[in-house]
Amino acid sequence: MSFNYKQTDFEVDLENQEKGPETSWMCWGKTRFLILFIGLVCITCTNANMILMNFTVICMDDVISEQKTTFTNRTHWLEKSSDISLTFSAAAVGAIFGTIPAVTLIARYGIRRVLTVYGLLSAAGTILTPLAVEYGLIPVLIARFFQGVGASVLYSSIGTISESWSPITEIGTFVAFLSSAFQISNIVTMPTAGFLCESSLGWRSIYYIFGGITVVLYIVFYWYYNDAPDQHKHVGKKELRRIRDGKIITSSTIKTQLQVKYSQIFTNWEVFEITLAIIGGSASVICLNNYGPIYLNKVLGLNIRETGYSNAIPYFFAAIVKFAAGPITDKLAHITERIRLIMFAFVPQVAMAIGYLVMSFTSHVIIAQVAYTFSVVLAGLNVIGMVKCAQIVAEKHLALIMAVISMSSWVSAFILPIVIGVICPTNSHAEWSRFYLFVAIFVILTNIPFPFLARVSGRKRVAPETKF
Repeated sequence: MSFNYKQTDFEVDLENQEKGPETSWMCWGKTRFLILFIGLVCITCTNANMILMNFTVICMDDVISEQKTTFTNRTHWLEKSSDISLTFSAAAVGAIFGTIPAVTLIARYGIRRVLTVYGLLSAAGTILTPLAVEYGLIPVLIARFFQGVGASVLYSSIGTISESWSPITEIGTFVAFLSSAFQISNIVTMPTAGFLCESSLGWRSIYYIFGGITVVLYIVFYWYYNDAPDQHKHVGKKELRRIRDGKIITSSTIKTQLQVKYSQIFTNWEVFEITLAIIGGSASVICLNNYGPIYLNKVLGLNIRETGYSNAIPYFFAAIVKFAAGPITDKLAHITERIRLIMFAFVPQVAMAIGYLVMSFTSHVIIAQVAYTFSVVLAGLNVIGMVKCAQIVAEKHLALIMAVISMSSWVSAFILPIVIGVICPTNSHAEWSRFYLFVAIFVILTNIPFPFLARVSGRKRVAPETKF
């Protein structure tokens, strides 16, 4: 009796690599970490482009002075809270439009091409913003729309790069480092913007510098990144085996990526709980990211340079905490996955809500700054838990789940400026106190189901798993 054994694609790939000549430089088996770094700086710059307006909008007094000589009988759009909120909403609209085709584009063309194109759109919108401001609100909204489109794929990029390049034992580290781009972008942007705004270069230079750096970084990303680790010239057989060990077999074809029914995604309890928690978390994070400088400057009365540093310091601590938390989630193997998810997703959200409550009820500047810092530091931790939970639930359809999370986030970003424009028209302390109380209650309500619905074993998965 004889048996015909057919090798798997994975075994064929490894055998061919073992037989073939070794590349002269294999990055000492650490190519995945170089990929991680390149992805981190690209995502950082794209998000930085998105949040530049959040700070520089308080530096544009020269534009108001120049243009008021021409339009003396009406209020300039930069003096209207509702119009400034529109610029934030325009970026969110762009992000929503960019998210809609993202999954299909990633499945068909890969994250390498898609992220590069989206990143260059972000750079274009950033470089053109100073010119747009000279022409009025509508051109600014268009530039912001392109920045939003560029940022729309960031969540999917974090999930896809982590799923493709990280070993299962390092998924938390990859997610933590890539998602720390949202904190690092604030650390870099706010003090830089504060310095340049008060320098002879002026606020316009900020957009040219960040836009130009973004173009250069995405050229490097397109040149070095590869969607498949086994096709990267600097990945050796040992590193490839480590990356692939125990992973689910995936196909780069759109047919395989999208064969799961959308009804299976949107009726899955885990997806529902993640999305609901992300909506609450996104609303609170957007308040901090988009309106942090305005709160510090207009409500707490800090000057422009103080606002820049006071907004950057919390994100510095947030990045340190996230860098530490990622590896910790991977090493706490003795704790059940469910407990870890609650620790790094639910608990930080509730603690952040407490920070909002303190800001709501205090009028003391120092206490408000401490509560603000506390909220910012904890805001980043929930991403680790949510993305890890999504990775467990989604498996090979992670890009699709991340797109759902991304869409939820950007819808929140679209609605929130409208709400703030209504509740905080004059940026008074009383108005922001009411608003922060509303945010705290909203975050708690959207996160209450998570500990009860979070399940990581003994459940029906979104898609059947096939492991090596």
